[in-house]
Amino acid sequence: MKLTKNITTFLTVSCLLLSICLFSYAGTWRDDFEDDNTNEWVIYNLNRQLEKWWIDDGEAVGEILEDPFYSIWNTGELSWEHYSVSCRVMLVEDGFGPPQIGLTLHDREEESSRYVFLIDFENDVASIERWAPGNGIVGRTFTAEENTWYTLTATVMDEGSLSFQIDNIIFAATDDTPLEGGKAGLIISNARAKFDDFQVNGENIPNGGPAKSFAVEPTKKLTTTWGNLKKR
Repeated sequence: MKLTKNITTFLTVSCLLLSICLFSYAGTWRDDFEDDNTNEWVIYNLNRQLEKWWIDDGEAVGEILEDPFYSIWNTGELSWEHYSVSCRVMLVEDGFGPPQIGLTLHDREEESSRYVFLIDFENDVASIERWAPGNGIVGRTFTAEENTWYTLTATVMDEGSLSFQIDNIIFAATDDTPLEGGKAGLIISNARAKFDDFQVNGENIPNGGPAKSFAVEPTKKLTTTWGNLKKR
């Protein structure tokens, strides 16, 4: 398995500020889903009988209630790489198997290559997964509840460093053979889920996106490295 752990326990809230230093911010792309325009988004490998995504009252909604299928809603470009994605998520209804919701990064759709960051609501697990040749999974115990908003942040850095933050806890992994860059997206399985305040930050991410209700923050540079974090 190519994906390996490098942090063995959840970091507490006292380490939250350190997690922010995982990434050097340069550009920000945002969607707050305040209109019904989904032109920036594409359902990967659409099965019209099983899955759908839409905007409802300022939130994105995804639905696929059949097991064991996943539905992925992507945005961005294949040239995007080494970036961070954050959004708020809530499980509304589960299907016939374990409901899962989360984020995809470095998604190269036609090559079936991506990193996936998931919460499994039935099995009480949060995971960082590599879906590609040499695939692997790193998981940690996390208990999540239906009809509760969670803020997720997933980060892919250079040299294969990965992190997954849920509210104010975080865990990490390292991929020894990092995947190429790719699109960012939302993913669900056996669930109807809501998403809001989606944003992508990264050095080659353009400032922009459909968001209206919150402004792009000033560009800033954070200098603490991943190596500094691993030593703690």
